[in-house]
Amino acid sequence: MEEISQEEIRHIARLAKLRFADEEIDAFAAQFNRIVAYVEKLNEVDTEGVEPMARLLRGATELRADEPGPMLAPAEALKNAPRKTEGFFSVPRVLGEDVE
Repeated sequence: MEEISQEEIRHIARLAKLRFADEEIDAFAAQFNRIVAYVEKLNEVDTEGVEPMARLLRGATELRADEPGPMLAPAEALKNAPRKTEGFFSVPRVLGEDVE
């Protein structure tokens, strides 16, 4: 397994809108590499003859009725919003060339 580089950690952090100090990058890279090594152990498990499955429980999952409930007042919904514009949530652009 190839270890993840500090530059890859910085790139992932930028995509996730996270900021790390240089010493945190080292620690995060080490933790990330330990996690990936642990998950790689799954490749050692003999799965010959084991059918793939999408969920643990067999049968249909009972779904709740999709019915509208009481609405929040706009002021209550926006109460904890970091940014708002004219009564709406204001979020940074996430699509396009520039990720940052």
